Amino acid sequence: MKQIESSLLLSSVIDLIDDLIFYKDKHFKYIGCNAAFLSFIGKTSAELLGKDDFELFEHNVASQFRKHDKLMLAEGKIRSNEEWVTYPNNKKVYLLTKKIPFVYDGINTGILGISRDITLLEKANQKLQEQTLLDELTQVKNRKAYNLKIKSLLAVYERYQTPFSIISIDIDDFKDINDSFGHDMGDTVLRNFAALLEKNIRETDHLFRIGGEEFVILSESKTKVDAIQLAEKLRQIVAFTELLSEIKVTISLGICEVSFGDSPNSIAKRVDKLLYEAKSDGKNKVIYHSKK
Repeated sequence: MKQIESSLLLSSVIDLIDDLIFYKDKHFKYIGCNAAFLSFIGKTSAELLGKDDFELFEHNVASQFRKHDKLMLAEGKIRSNEEWVTYPNNKKVYLLTKKIPFVYDGINTGILGISRDITLLEKANQKLQEQTLLDELTQVKNRKAYNLKIKSLLAVYERYQTPFSIISIDIDDFKDINDSFGHDMGDTVLRNFAALLEKNIRETDHLFRIGGEEFVILSESKTKVDAIQLAEKLRQIVAFTELLSEIKVTISLGICEVSFGDSPNSIAKRVDKLLYEAKSDGKNKVIYHSKK
């Protein structure tokens, strides 16, 4: 009688816990859970008990669960993992799950799992991470994001020879705007300029503010010609657009395509040289082949 009372008390306590608690036998079939788990997956106890994950969830979700179950049993100790999971009601959540081996029936070892929904925390972390990769003034990606992206593109190029181009952009005579209208107006021009570029590039083009009035586009174009056409289009759009009442600017652009053996520094040096030539050759120009 005391054992029954203890069991009922334990079940009641477990049912009060908001975390998802579940038990599986050595064949990965459910032998128990708390009320929170049943509510979360939208099943009754009768629908759950004796079933395994492949009978309850979509194949991808079940495969995720089975993989972590097997790893935990193989290691024979507590195992933690974090993952996005879509449950039968199509609710997508980010779960922190801990699984430990437990003995049932006196001899068999099964799986005890506790999952906590940390979706809000994960979304907050993602938002914070995204903010660290954005330029505070213009809200386009910053130098840190550029460094990450170009390393990624170079790694893909080295392995699969997937080409990309880099377009270096500088606003001509931007200092004159700050001197004539003040830095606040200059900041507004930069914000409007960045928004104009973002509006006129493609999904395969990635815009970054490197510093001051300097911007870079990493273009995952199939050919350098595509990048040149994009650069020329942007040059013309900027030249004929008022970024602020009665304030127009022009831009100079340098373009180069990735080559074998390139590093972030080598490709940056090449494109900076071409940008310098565009500035020296009268500005408001696109240079993609060195004349020197």
